[in-house]
Amino acid sequence: MPELFALLASFTRPIEIGTTPTSILWMFPLLASISIVYKATKMRVLFWDRFLREVVVLLLTVSLFMIITAVALNIIVWWFT
Repeated sequence: MPELFALLASFTRPIEIGTTPTSILWMFPLLASISIVYKATKMRVLFWDRFLREVVVLLLTVSLFMIITAVALNIIVWWFT
């Protein structure tokens, strides 16, 4: 029972992720898990080679879009300041 309370107590303090450029690397494990779960729920029949290919394509697409968006927003902020 104490393990349960320790586990529940750990949710009251979120992990501190700074605002450094290296903190964006935390995005990739999250995007990988989202891509895997999304493709696993959307594909009717799972063939491993096709599944992995579609997961990688989705991961790269979303990652590239987020990186381009971050660069564009940084340029906009730089322009106005």
